[in-house]
Amino acid sequence: MSKFKPQLPKLQKLPKLSKHQRTNSTPKPSGWRRALRIALILVALGCVFVIFAQLSPSKKTLTTNQQEVFTAAVSKKPDVNTLIIPKIAVSSPILDGDAGVLDKGTWHRFPDRGNPEKGGNFILAAHRYVFALLPQQVSKQSVLYNIDKLEIGDDIFIDWQGKRYSYKVSEKRTVKPSETSIELASKTPKLTLYSCTTGGDRDGREVIVATPQG
Repeated sequence: MSKFKPQLPKLQKLPKLSKHQRTNSTPKPSGWRRALRIALILVALGCVFVIFAQLSPSKKTLTTNQQEVFTAAVSKKPDVNTLIIPKIAVSSPILDGDAGVLDKGTWHRFPDRGNPEKGGNFILAAHRYVFALLPQQVSKQSVLYNIDKLEIGDDIFIDWQGKRYSYKVSEKRTVKPSETSIELASKTPKLTLYSCTTGGDRDGREVIVATPQG
């Protein structure tokens, strides 16, 4: 009995692709898609640059406009309640209210405990660092960015109710967030100025105490 040998179908050879066909076998993205990808990459790189620039520990750089604003604040009549610190180029309005005013200037904490006119403990607080896309916005809201640069003997001026008051830094220290003694009422007139440490509001407070100069 003869064995049955199945007949396998012959495989057909695939047609050879030309060099042009091999090169263009994978579809390439269209021109507008490539442009969109490049734009997205550039935007991402720009955002990274801005973040690193704003988080840099170097001293805050003032724009020409900000320098002019500061110079004008020092030379003008004290018609608006203002915190002025020449060494770190601060000129910030002093505002009453709740913590929301920190986005607009310097917060007058516990107005009943003191001010330049009545004495007592004149307590001011301001943001250390606020992130923003534009450096001008960072500088405007980060009033006490350079509070750590202040030293004993530095000048601080307060424009208050139409008069200018002069103070000199007499004490500088760092306290824990739970330290409330810096805001206690005082019979001795003084200015207490504070902001967060570079570690944030949960890390601690940079505190500057200044005494009036008459």
